[in-house]
Amino acid sequence: MSIKINLNIDLNGKKYPVLCEPGEEQRVINSSKEVNKVINELSAVSESIGETRLLAMTCLLLADKLIDKSEVIESENSQIKTNLNSQQVIELVNWIEKVTIRMNNVASLLEKN
Repeated sequence: MSIKINLNIDLNGKKYPVLCEPGEEQRVINSSKEVNKVINELSAVSESIGETRLLAMTCLLLADKLIDKSEVIESENSQIKTNLNSQQVIELVNWIEKVTIRMNNVASLLEKN
């Protein structure tokens, strides 16, 4: 059983106890800051929004940001794979050129004999 760290984080002006693994404290704190940032943005649009709806909208916006970042990462990974394949093709072509030169040299030597 691992030891858990107990943090009190602030979300929308309320303190919530949260357990995390040792070493994850700063990440949890940074995550709560991101949540509060979105809460503040939404609150600025409509001050009369209820807390439940505010938190639901915050979750949706953060999930949307996560999906956007995931799609960017997938696109970049796809581009990297394409680049690696292109590099491999270039290396293969260079190797074939060298082998062709060697084969032509061998053929020339055989023709002389």
